[in-house]
Amino acid sequence: MTVETTVVSFVVRFVYDAPADGPAGPASDWHGFIRHVQSDEERHFTRWEDAASFMAQYVRLENGPDVTVA
Repeated sequence: MTVETTVVSFVVRFVYDAPADGPAGPASDWHGFIRHVQSDEERHFTRWEDAASFMAQYVRLENGPDVTVA
């Protein structure tokens, strides 16, 4: 039996834009970028579901874009 290994890689960056003179804001101040390493395609996201949807284009995620990470 032959086993074929496929590697798909992503880089995920989270960015917090805090006001320079104020306290930390709500979680909506967070956003991120996800990049598929093999194609160099990158997407901006503000919801994790959007990042998971992007990954699902390259990897079959068993539970679809609503996958939660513990």
